[in-house]
Amino acid sequence: MSKSHAFQLAYSINPLKKIHEPEADTARAHMRKKMGWTPADDLQTTLLGDIQLASGTLEEKRREARNLMRKQIRDAFKALDVDHLVTFTGSLMVSDLKDAIEVEVP
Repeated sequence: MSKSHAFQLAYSINPLKKIHEPEADTARAHMRKKMGWTPADDLQTTLLGDIQLASGTLEEKRREARNLMRKQIRDAFKALDVDHLVTFTGSLMVSDLKDAIEVEVP
């Protein structure tokens, strides 16, 4: 049985090369407007949302949260055709899961 958990994701999207800054801007805009998550007040790189996690140990839930977030971001970047041009680094806080979870998408 899965349970909904609130999350806060603070992130940075950077181009692999300076020439790909427009693609990084596209990815940033997509994160803010199209992922279904809510920007936190005026913080452009902090998003709020909910994530469904299966029952399990604290470590299993943390691993699942990281994997689900990475998959959603990776899929979005592939759809935008920027997955080979940008990197994503984030800090994910999920309710009831204690410490921040590092999320990276190369």
